[in-house]
Amino acid sequence: MTDAFVRLRRPLLLAGIAFLVTVGALFHFYVYPRTTVMPLEQTRVQRLVSPSATYLDTATFRLHRDVPVQNTVAVYGDPGAGDDHTAVWVEFSSLDTRDGERVDYHERRTAFDRRTGLAVDCCAAYVDEDPGVRQTGLAFRLPARAEPRSYAMFDPLLRREEQLRFEREETVAGVPTYRYTYSAGPVKTADLPGPVPGTTVGMPEEERVAVARYTEITRTIWVEPESGLTVRTQERRRDTLRTPDQVERLVAFDADLTTSTAEVYALAGEAARFRRWMLLTREWIPLGCGLLAILLAGGYAIGVRPGRSAAAQHEQQVPGHDLANAG
Repeated sequence: MTDAFVRLRRPLLLAGIAFLVTVGALFHFYVYPRTTVMPLEQTRVQRLVSPSATYLDTATFRLHRDVPVQNTVAVYGDPGAGDDHTAVWVEFSSLDTRDGERVDYHERRTAFDRRTGLAVDCCAAYVDEDPGVRQTGLAFRLPARAEPRSYAMFDPLLRREEQLRFEREETVAGVPTYRYTYSAGPVKTADLPGPVPGTTVGMPEEERVAVARYTEITRTIWVEPESGLTVRTQERRRDTLRTPDQVERLVAFDADLTTSTAEVYALAGEAARFRRWMLLTREWIPLGCGLLAILLAGGYAIGVRPGRSAAAQHEQQVPGHDLANAG
């Protein structure tokens, strides 16, 4: 080992320790928090399917049974409307038959806090072209590091906040998830435009009758907690038509909708990758840097133990050395 290396070893060790501590701290306190922020940009399409649904064609008032339907939910970000703290997403939800006949449609624009996911009252928000609807609770999904507790979540169909209750932990497509659910209704969701023939709602004695749509819904979601991403959704929905006397007259929609198996695996894969990256930035990289820094600190401590110079050691006399020379 050269003298130059000996002189440089201590500064190099100190520099290595400082570098590792800095990298670990950056990943834990800088990179990881930015990983948990919901993005301004967003393009996401999810589908819920039912092989057998009942729905009412409100144009002809003909009731269709055992019809396969699909609810397509497309979410797009509006990055120009957001900032460092708030994101704005627009959601389009279309319920259609396999033949492409539209059964129901809803649209909303929602601003929300990028860290908590809670809806914010700003940025030209609306629900079905109604800007007066006040959106509260979680806007679209749970935040990163979701907890096993209840959350308030906005339901765009019912236009109100519901309590999303934690039920239990479950594994979905190999990914650990938290299962949450809420049930609500029947809630009045729309007035049909104009009175309908009384015969269509079982009231032949009435020529025309005013009716309103009422909705009951039970929604269950499976969420990967580290990322807050939903990997599976199950929705039980029942719509009925009621007359002003609050009597249920006719079923307008009835179906059990769920995420398809193929899409569940795709969503679970995305959540698993997100989970690994979050654990890497929050725990694994900082921990690895910390362990390496400890090893270097141990090497530094060994290098600075008190010792004597080579010249001093050369002058050291061994006991009995003089006697041996004298003999």
